[in-house]
Amino acid sequence: MPTLAERLTYPDEIALPPAHLGLKWEPLQAAHAPEVAELVRDCQRYDGAIASTSDAELADMIEGGRGQTVIKAIVGFDHHRKPQALAAVRVPTDATKSVHATLEASIAPTWRGRGIGRVVLVWQDHTARKIIHETYGDQSTIGVEISAIVQGNNDSARSLFVAAGYTPERTFDVMYADLARPIVTYQLSPDYEFASFPVGDEREKVRQLHLETFNDHWGDQRDFNDWWESAMASLDLRWSTIVREKATGEIAGYAVVARPVTRWMLTGIKELYAELVGVSRKHRGKGLARAMLSYAVETARADGMQRFGLDVDVDNPSGAGQIYTQIGFEPLKNFTYYTVEL
Repeated sequence: MPTLAERLTYPDEIALPPAHLGLKWEPLQAAHAPEVAELVRDCQRYDGAIASTSDAELADMIEGGRGQTVIKAIVGFDHHRKPQALAAVRVPTDATKSVHATLEASIAPTWRGRGIGRVVLVWQDHTARKIIHETYGDQSTIGVEISAIVQGNNDSARSLFVAAGYTPERTFDVMYADLARPIVTYQLSPDYEFASFPVGDEREKVRQLHLETFNDHWGDQRDFNDWWESAMASLDLRWSTIVREKATGEIAGYAVVARPVTRWMLTGIKELYAELVGVSRKHRGKGLARAMLSYAVETARADGMQRFGLDVDVDNPSGAGQIYTQIGFEPLKNFTYYTVEL
């Protein structure tokens, strides 16, 4: 494979987006946080966004990263010094086989349709390339992907990324079960039993099971670890569970459930969300995933929740979408990863 020096082209000096479109751009700072947080919430509410950006994630942008991830973020101000746009780039610094940079942006609804998204994407793409090049070096032959999540109803964003050379790589359905309606309940096989999600050393066993479980899914080990860390940050022990095989005590499956409080504030709906659901290969075909979700859904209903959500790769090899439909989940929205490989 060609080296990064041969593959990653970008200007020697990466300028901020031009001001002629009405916004003056600056690096994100702590002093911007209150108004930027309001901007992001307003955009997500307007768009009916699937994912919601937490205060912790905004704080990571302000700090310039967290752990093994570098983040560059900029804010666009109007002539009243009110933030109207935010753009960020995230690049992992510890990748081994392939580095996957991600892009995200929020543009106030009244400022859309002016070409701001296009110039923001140019800045993001060049910035991602530069960070990757500087982090991994001229002679590195590591694989490179830059991607962004685009909601299924955002035609303009899809057109923007396609025009920039990005292609749709993977689509996920977001499914919800309305807890005011009847739900099909699947019982756990008598050979297994539910147990509380572990809080000590045994949690590492669940993590290892997660890495094994997701090996046949889209993504790589870095992605799987990131998904685990993200899920652990939002884990709520009240609704999360594991399943053990009675005869051996072996952990056969797990369900990580979160209470997405930021989304509560956006929608006014009490919901839970399954961040991760996995079953060991040797225990598949025994209805464990359906039973775990049924258990979580019924517990959520008993605790007064209004709906229960999850997302599923439409090309999931285990046919998870069909399993969820059988329980009573219905597709509500979808999102797609648009990616360029370099």
